[in-house]
Amino acid sequence: MKIGALYVYPVKSGRGMAVDRWPLDARGLAHDREYMVVDPEGTFLTQREAPRLALIEPSFEDGRLRVSTPGGTAITAPAGTREVTVWEHTGPAVDCGDEVADLLSTLLDRPCRLVTTAAEHRRPTEDGCAEIAFADGYPLLLISDSSLTELNRRLPEALPMDRFRPNVVIEHAEPFAEDAWATVDLGDVRVDVLKPCARCAITRVDQATGIRGDGEPLRTLGTFRKAKGGVMFGQNAAHRTTGELAVGDAVTVRMARV
Repeated sequence: MKIGALYVYPVKSGRGMAVDRWPLDARGLAHDREYMVVDPEGTFLTQREAPRLALIEPSFEDGRLRVSTPGGTAITAPAGTREVTVWEHTGPAVDCGDEVADLLSTLLDRPCRLVTTAAEHRRPTEDGCAEIAFADGYPLLLISDSSLTELNRRLPEALPMDRFRPNVVIEHAEPFAEDAWATVDLGDVRVDVLKPCARCAITRVDQATGIRGDGEPLRTLGTFRKAKGGVMFGQNAAHRTTGELAVGDAVTVRMARV
């Protein structure tokens, strides 16, 4: 088995960046979910309530985030701090300036701001095993491409992997083999595979158009991937060491779940 694809999502609920290799820092892939769109009260926004967030295309220019949308482009510029809330966590974040806020407010047709993690940002996972930026739950999400192939075999219309927003796509595994993994090596990086990922309405959003579709793929996932807590697809994971991941790195199972 090997890493077939790597994706980084600098803006929470924004479009992913496909990369060939990428550094892995204490919170996951560098810059992953390091930025977040919030409403005027500082509460996080996602594609669940604002599907057009999928149209945010991120890139980096001289170390600064560049945000592109169908309406234009803006560069982030630090503009003080504000309190923000993501799920159960409330803490300080750095506002990214009026230019990008105006661009995103136009995109979403509602007032909003873009923020990034502050130097003092500390947000543990629910089980305390790792720290994360603005990700929903864990530093990494792993999915095998064969699992998507099996799901697509059951769907009325095949869907691309971007519906599921993984960080690491595994090639040459059996369908849903990742369900049985406890510890794997991704190249030289040891990773603990911690829990299945319960899927939400974001999987219904076409990532190319920002338009939410009907009940798929959740309806079909519910016929064969239902478990306590929801319908599951992919595995949440946390790395033990920092380093670098690259497409083509070997994936080796070190321990299976009992």
